[in-house]
Amino acid sequence: MQRAALRSLAGLGIVLVWTAVSVGTEPVRRVPPMEEGPPAPGKRVKVVPPEYAGTEVYYSLYLPTGYRRGEQHPVIVEYTGNYFPLSGSTGEVKDANLGYAIAEHLNAIWLVMPYVEGDRSVVRWWGSERETIEYALTNIRRVCETYGGNPAEVFLCGFSRGAIAANYLGLYNDEIADVWLGFFAHDGMDGVRNFWKNEISTDTLRRQAEERLRRLRGRAELVTQHGSLASIAAYLEENDRRVYGEFTLISVPIESIIPDIPNDDVPHPHTDKWLLYDSEYSARVFRWFDAVRKDKPGTFTLSGRVVDTSGTPLPNAIVETGRTHFATTDAQGRYVLEGLRRGSRTVRVIHPGAPLRTPIARTIDLQYNLDGFDFTIPLVR
Repeated sequence: MQRAALRSLAGLGIVLVWTAVSVGTEPVRRVPPMEEGPPAPGKRVKVVPPEYAGTEVYYSLYLPTGYRRGEQHPVIVEYTGNYFPLSGSTGEVKDANLGYAIAEHLNAIWLVMPYVEGDRSVVRWWGSERETIEYALTNIRRVCETYGGNPAEVFLCGFSRGAIAANYLGLYNDEIADVWLGFFAHDGMDGVRNFWKNEISTDTLRRQAEERLRRLRGRAELVTQHGSLASIAAYLEENDRRVYGEFTLISVPIESIIPDIPNDDVPHPHTDKWLLYDSEYSARVFRWFDAVRKDKPGTFTLSGRVVDTSGTPLPNAIVETGRTHFATTDAQGRYVLEGLRRGSRTVRVIHPGAPLRTPIARTIDLQYNLDGFDFTIPLVR
């Protein structure tokens, strides 16, 4: 038996969702262990990028069981929580859990990224923000190119430390902020709580977090929390921060979903494993992802043709904007770039027949869907 209620906080533009539900105690999904070897559907593998050969800085790559080469798949990028033995969190890439069930639901590629500092991954906090972000940008693009990840449908998610990272790292600067279609944070949010009181005042922390939040530019963010959402709702109400995006908040009573906590698998309700269990809460999370994929809030589509100076369509040209958004022209020279954040952006075209393969670039202030953004490429004959 289930009882559900849905309420909108007056004046906040925030949806709070809660449900009373009884479920079983066994997970219906098990995260595959990380393995060595080549990727394959249903397999989770360790990947060491060439720049980090000889180090233990790696990411994990999971291709969903329904993966088909030649098709496009959404991409779920995850950051783990801190090392915290009480909750069973190791902080390591190999032990992540949150994104797996979402990936299977969406038939998505699931990546778990490290926090990088030199030649090592760190299990507490950020390492080097610059290195961590560059690592993510480089390897998200590679995965999209190699395995058919859809650049228009890249989501960022995280648990605890990773929940804070969804905005702290995911919106750290305009370059990384441009990547994501949506954000999902469980048990944490950037700016709500000050873990660094000896280093930064809460007022300063919140001013900086608000600058990051501005980079949402109307995109969707889902925040789930074990227990009360009061502090998160108050943070978004303060200074009217709700205007920066489409926020959905869901309070999740973990003990109702996994009633035998503590157990060997889930020692504490502060956990990234709750989506492995069937519940109305996991169903709501999945529906949120489905809706964001369908509607792509806060983003726009840019399309057009690439031709040579005689007007002949040019297939197989690469049209790109930002570090991770790209498309290849079809036989008619057409391209479509979806999921683009609003604002000024440079669009580049590269074609194998162009002199020195020099990109042709145009700048646009994208504020709505636009077709007819065309390029003419001089070719070497």
